[in-house]
Amino acid sequence: MSCPRLLACVLGALFLCSCAPQANVPQVDTASADAEAKYQQTLVLRDSVEKLDRLNRVAWNIRARNAELCGDVVTRGTGLTLLELDDYAKEKRDLAREVLGLTTPPTVFQAPPGSPAEQAGLKRGDIVRLVGGVKPENKKQARELIAAAVKKGEDVPIEVERAGEHLALVIKPVSLCDYPIVLDQSEVVNAYADGSKIIVNRGMLKFVQSDDELAGILGHEMAHNTRKHIRDMQVNSTLGRLLIDLPVTVFTGVNPNLGWQLGRAMYSQEYEFEADYVGLYYTARAGYDTRCVPEIWRRMALDNPKGITMGSTHPSTSKRYVALDAGVAEINAKRAAGQPLRPEIKGETQPAAPQQAEVQTPQTQPKAEPQAPQVISIPEAIPQ
Repeated sequence: MSCPRLLACVLGALFLCSCAPQANVPQVDTASADAEAKYQQTLVLRDSVEKLDRLNRVAWNIRARNAELCGDVVTRGTGLTLLELDDYAKEKRDLAREVLGLTTPPTVFQAPPGSPAEQAGLKRGDIVRLVGGVKPENKKQARELIAAAVKKGEDVPIEVERAGEHLALVIKPVSLCDYPIVLDQSEVVNAYADGSKIIVNRGMLKFVQSDDELAGILGHEMAHNTRKHIRDMQVNSTLGRLLIDLPVTVFTGVNPNLGWQLGRAMYSQEYEFEADYVGLYYTARAGYDTRCVPEIWRRMALDNPKGITMGSTHPSTSKRYVALDAGVAEINAKRAAGQPLRPEIKGETQPAAPQQAEVQTPQTQPKAEPQAPQVISIPEAIPQ
């Protein structure tokens, strides 16, 4: 190496040393750091479970207590969700075993309040030993055995082990809307319906502040499905393609895709208003406080001030608040008059019978303390 280059390297090394921190900071003990890392991972896992629990219990109430309004799109279910250690990567299984009580055999993960699973006496951590007298080898087989009994319209005998004791229980499935509600790990504050199910982003679970607010979101999305909005939007976009895009493509050789966009946007704001209105009824019938729902849009306005007065495919946040507030007043008036809580739909006759248990307040869980960002994911758990 030449002298000038060697001199430059030496000067560079001296310069870098001169920029080093000078404070006498405490030395990090490796064992203490490892212990703290495990604690933080535990916080993350518990936070993920708390969010899944909230989604599951609210989803159960929305689907079960509105079954009569879902037409022929109904199924029967138990509310039971199972997990097993194999759902986790090897390095995370010890933590899952410690925090969730998971074992290699299928283990009860969720039995939301009021569900057949909870009423049968199942609790988180119960080890499933027999389903209908058959020993399941894994979670998949246990779910299949439960699903087969439910499909036949039968009760589900199940034997579980709890603290070394074997318990023989019976799950009695009930009707619920056949629109499964699943969690997406996206941090975007969003939830949406696709016509057959409802997808809720993890970001939305972080945004909502109560079960009541989450129920308002789920009720809105279920209304999109029950009112066939996704199907209608697809029909409108197809008509736009045929009436605009196809002729233009034939004459110019270029597909503008304008007709598809116009068709998809047609009545989009009206669909949102209808989903807000009908969804409020689903929320009220499930026993939640609808007064919390309009407030969601004031908080949404904080994140998107332009949306206060400007609408596109969705109405402005100000209009949605006012419309929802009017819907809440309508529901309260019906409740005070002892009238059935059913949305006013053109061409439909309102029944005279008063509502039954649909206005009962569902059980809720205490709020968890703020937790760390997620680094451990929970496997998708669709209740049976």
